[in-house]
Amino acid sequence: MVLTVTLNPAIDKILILDSFELHKLHRLAEGEISMVSAGGKGVNIAHTLKKLGNDVIASGFAGGHAGHLLCDAIRQAGITTNFIFSRGSTRTNITILDRAKEQLTMINDFGQDIPAEDVRFFLDNYEKMISRVELIVIAGSLPLGVSDQILAEMLDVAHRRGIGVVVNTSSDKMELLVAKSPFVINPDMRSKHQLFGKEVDGIDQFLEVGRFILNEAHQTHYVIFTHRIENVVAVTPERGYIIRPTGLNIVNMLGYGDAWLAGFIHAFLLGKSEKDILKFASAAGLTNVENMHKEIQNIKMIDKNLLRIQVEMVEF
Repeated sequence: MVLTVTLNPAIDKILILDSFELHKLHRLAEGEISMVSAGGKGVNIAHTLKKLGNDVIASGFAGGHAGHLLCDAIRQAGITTNFIFSRGSTRTNITILDRAKEQLTMINDFGQDIPAEDVRFFLDNYEKMISRVELIVIAGSLPLGVSDQILAEMLDVAHRRGIGVVVNTSSDKMELLVAKSPFVINPDMRSKHQLFGKEVDGIDQFLEVGRFILNEAHQTHYVIFTHRIENVVAVTPERGYIIRPTGLNIVNMLGYGDAWLAGFIHAFLLGKSEKDILKFASAAGLTNVENMHKEIQNIKMIDKNLLRIQVEMVEF
């Protein structure tokens, strides 16, 4: 059983248009797409894990009518939900993909303002939930009213129980993560290519900062940089990996990182080797970007795409 924690989930409204112009009424034409789905990074990961055959619990904060829609949509996918309902309403995020210009416009709401008593209730509930799981995934941003301390407490509880945690959150949380040393650190660097206040972008820099993090975070086994799909870099205590897909044909980057992590988690739980875990993860990411939907539609394509993944190892 995998627990995914999405503290700031969303209803995702996605529009895929032939062209998008400002200051103009746009009526959807034939071939253009409007999609609404449950969202947030942990929710997306849960969705793909379920398709891959894993048992999943999805948790976090929800609120209002949108929160009920969110939970209903997650349960319809066969995923168990355990969200804490708080005041306010689950946010709605809007994404517009302009095919002609190959431009992606994203408008992310700030979400609910969670009171301190609901944070405490969530943490108490979390400690009870994790007795049922073998791996925890904490992914996405924090809602209003919730400090970084919630991440620290979740990691402390998991360490005490001996449960591995995969964390995918903004790069400005890196010092906290290094101090708490989760099993996997996957910085979200989509909007800011910085770690520890310095610009980090490129294979050599990823390998260097990954080794630095592992020297400081002694219980962390993987540091993974996924935002460059053409050159994903994973660093372990013994070696680095550079993972490259061949014949890349990007149609849509929505949900790419979430599909990658879901593939990683699935392969890890199957007991595959490091190299095969990373190959499967990258095949899942590749499968995601080559279809127009946020989630993988044909899960069988992952196995076919394994043949298109090249892995280079760098020994330390």
